Amino acid sequence: MATYLVMHTPKTAEELAVDDMVRPPTRLRELAEVHGADDAEPRWLTTWSPDLHEERLFSLWEAVDAKVIADVIESYGFLDDMVAHPIRVQPWGPKDVLTVED
Repeated sequence: MATYLVMHTPKTAEELAVDDMVRPPTRLRELAEVHGADDAEPRWLTTWSPDLHEERLFSLWEAVDAKVIADVIESYGFLDDMVAHPIRVQPWGPKDVLTVED
């Protein structure tokens, strides 16, 4: 599976107006139980809330593609007042740099 960083940005006033229907409550606990498990597909790993002055949130997932993440986010109502932007990422850092042969 690939790793995806999802940036959640607040919907605009226009998007909220179009999406002004009554939404069921977020099923966050159920999302955590089902998609937080080690063998889940897709698997929700974590979410970051940067600080009080930042409106965006970021979540990290393992999945075969971005569409399955978007489908799960929608079906569970996860951060449904925001637009999700999944980006496939490849983690790397100092250890990876140091282990590469010249």
